[in-house]
Amino acid sequence: AGKKGYKMKTHKASAKRFRVTRRGKIVRRCAGKQHLLAKKNTKRKKRLSKMVQVNKSDYDNVTGALPYLKVNRKAN
Repeated sequence: AGKKGYKMKTHKASAKRFRVTRRGKIVRRCAGKQHLLAKKNTKRKKRLSKMVQVNKSDYDNVTGALPYLKVNRKAN
């Protein structure tokens, strides 16, 4: 048997929070839509429902936690 190297581990909590689009962008859900929704108006709740792109400055943090994510850094 050949000598095996180590595999990088996926941070499972991050894997549940982020996903990649077909074009290779990392997207996430908005915070603030779990509870205390009665005081928030419909427009705000609708806006918080959408998936948003992760900021480019956070890409290193996300890809560090998820080493096998297929990210395209050149995608807008």
